[in-house]
Amino acid sequence: MSIPEQFQEQFKAFPATLRALVEAELDAGNAIIEFGVGHPASMTGAKVILANPVSTRARQTAAGITFLQRQGSSHSGEFTDAARDYFVLEAPLPYVAPDMDAIRADMDARQRRADAEMDR
Repeated sequence: MSIPEQFQEQFKAFPATLRALVEAELDAGNAIIEFGVGHPASMTGAKVILANPVSTRARQTAAGITFLQRQGSSHSGEFTDAARDYFVLEAPLPYVAPDMDAIRADMDARQRRADAEMDR
């Protein structure tokens, strides 16, 4: 897969390190689901959102790319340049509802321990 034609001019403005990351991901079978400006990219920058997590490099800050793990509704992993103008983002992770039964059981166990401490 390659950069969609309508985004090629904007993509040329990305720092070389982020362009290489996107190209490596596309070669590895990942896909772009969104290209644009705005959050978290500045209005002078741009963002690419990938369909799947990045698999072609370590998920850490190195070689001119800052990595941050996020868990938001707009994206999850975040790879950016030093100026934070250009971003390669991963799609948001699926929402997993908390196990309310486990939370209640934990709260009950804590209360029983606290009550036992008070009885001593």
